[in-house]
Amino acid sequence: MRTSRTRTGLTWGLGIAGAITLIAALAWISPSASSSVAYAPNNPNADGARAAARILGDQGVHVRYVRTTSAALADAREDGTLLIVNAHRLRPEQQEALARAPGDVVLAGTGPQIDRLTERVSHHAGGTRDVHEAQCRDEHARAADRIGAGGPQVTGGDGVELCFGDTPETGRYAAWAQDGATWRVLSTPEILRNDALAEHGNAALVLRSLGHYSHLTWYVPSPGDDFGEEGLAAATTLPLLRPPMLAMYAVLALALILWRGRRLGPVVSEPLPVAVRAAETTRGRGRLYRRNKTHAHAGTALRAGTVARVSGTLGLARWAQRDDVVRTISRATGRTPDQIDSVLYGPPPHDEASLAALAEALDTMESEVHRR
Repeated sequence: MRTSRTRTGLTWGLGIAGAITLIAALAWISPSASSSVAYAPNNPNADGARAAARILGDQGVHVRYVRTTSAALADAREDGTLLIVNAHRLRPEQQEALARAPGDVVLAGTGPQIDRLTERVSHHAGGTRDVHEAQCRDEHARAADRIGAGGPQVTGGDGVELCFGDTPETGRYAAWAQDGATWRVLSTPEILRNDALAEHGNAALVLRSLGHYSHLTWYVPSPGDDFGEEGLAAATTLPLLRPPMLAMYAVLALALILWRGRRLGPVVSEPLPVAVRAAETTRGRGRLYRRNKTHAHAGTALRAGTVARVSGTLGLARWAQRDDVVRTISRATGRTPDQIDSVLYGPPPHDEASLAALAEALDTMESEVHRR
């Protein structure tokens, strides 16, 4: 019988562990339905890009959101588009791998370090935020006509079409053909944002750049991506310490505690060995105060007790402030507020005579409250 129960418990434990592991793995592989990652296609906030992704989806474009270089390379295809947001934040080994990705490539956001990804354009810092006209021959830029954006910009070599720049040598949009595919650059990713998409021709430029094929790989790099890092620890240990895995470990530990932990029995009431009357407790405490000559402490206790009893009689809340207590008791007794304040909050007694005088004053004031 005991063996059967043990097997049943073990089966339940393994089943719970397996279910939790599966849920954690799915959460690790697939991005959440909604996020707060900037420029992510599932971010509904102002700095997100869910509006553009939704419109592309309505036009028949399947948007695949990825956070790692490995996932981007696995999802990229010749008849698709790979969007890389802020490519300058990628390490050289990541850029070199993505440079060989198949299909069209769109870079949204550039910096001074993208030469491992492409050498056809260069970063150009600065640029005024304004409405910029296309002033180029690219059909997608001409369809957008004008965009609202700031800096930075890019410069390009032979065969690179530059549009929406402050000068003919600079642009906020660039396009060129490379190895049978088309590369496009949006020098700043801000036009992807939900709060900027509706400005001027921003939406037209974004949708035409990203919607050429029915499949779009939307890559927002994750700072924790260990692609290309050397050493077994970087490849195996770090993923085990990331938040989804830590959460799984915590749930597994809780399941183990619930499975193997001892269950507490019912609460048992136990009679006290000695019953002590309240009056005897009060007298005993008073003797301790007197023996140790803690007149100030005794005075504080007397005053607190008086305030508690009088407050209950007068309907004062337990958290009533000093001014409220003094004012209410003053109205009830007819004494001045200064007199009440002196009795309840005056200097502490320093000897038995002053303690006795305080006790008498408190008793008199309390009796006056009850008489009224």
